[in-house]
Amino acid sequence: IKSQNRQCTRNLPPSRLAKMLPNMSPNCWKCKKKEGTFFHMWWSCTEAQKYWQKIRNWLEEMTREQIEFKPESFLLGIFNKQLPKKVEYTIVHILTVARLAFA
Repeated sequence: IKSQNRQCTRNLPPSRLAKMLPNMSPNCWKCKKKEGTFFHMWWSCTEAQKYWQKIRNWLEEMTREQIEFKPESFLLGIFNKQLPKKVEYTIVHILTVARLAFA
């Protein structure tokens, strides 16, 4: 049961956990200032923004393509701009690894 609880705390954002566990803060674990919703934790948090901006800069340098700084691109791999297949393949795989590392 303890491992199930640990798994639950890793998969739920603080805003949700605070409703289940009253002694837990609903604030973001990274910035500790705003409510820790999924969207905040993964995208709008200042710490998340720094991380994704570094990833974007690296990808643009590596691929020589301009990449829109939008959550649908970085979190879901959805791009409005048509990219060469090899470039898109590379970007999607790097973003997948970046999301795993960020989690």
